[in-house]
Amino acid sequence: MPQDTFRSMASLSRRSALSGAGAAAAALGLGTVSRVAAQEATSETASHPMVGAWLVMNPGDPPTAGPVIFSADGTMSNASAPNYVDPQLGLTFQGSAIGVWEPTGARSVHCTLVQPLSAPDGTYLGTFTLDAYPEASEDGERFFDDGTKVHVTIRDAVNAITLEVGGEGEAAVTPPVHAQRMHVGNPGFPAPTAATPTS
Repeated sequence: MPQDTFRSMASLSRRSALSGAGAAAAALGLGTVSRVAAQEATSETASHPMVGAWLVMNPGDPPTAGPVIFSADGTMSNASAPNYVDPQLGLTFQGSAIGVWEPTGARSVHCTLVQPLSAPDGTYLGTFTLDAYPEASEDGERFFDDGTKVHVTIRDAVNAITLEVGGEGEAAVTPPVHAQRMHVGNPGFPAPTAATPTS
């Protein structure tokens, strides 16, 4: 799903600030509240029709398969081909994409995935971030994202944004993406199409 769909110093350190916030939350008994809120959020997401394993067919010629899992706790993971050819960088390797999702409707979600990128020699290049808005079909067997709200952010090795495109109101940055729910014995591949003769 990710790459194939689109090719002031503070006086208090972050760690100190988080430690202080954690101690304050514990003193106020907020740890219990956050666990209850997390359990409620999990029960809300657990029954959502997007939960499960899907086979995404990324647009292309030919389309490429990218399995994705939407977990009941609001996390997700996506696997795609280990490399691709970037127009500016050339051969680029990509790690697994890990992210989070939340419901936006009874069958729709907003998900955010981050995927690390590296050069063939292993040099870390930065990350690819994808915000997408898929919606499950009424029967829960397919999902679809028309690409009109998809937002892509590419960051370099020091996290500076080098490219940011798409989003609601902008031109679609990806073609529509289709997925099929995976089942034991039926991973969701579409029927093959006839090959074009070469001679």
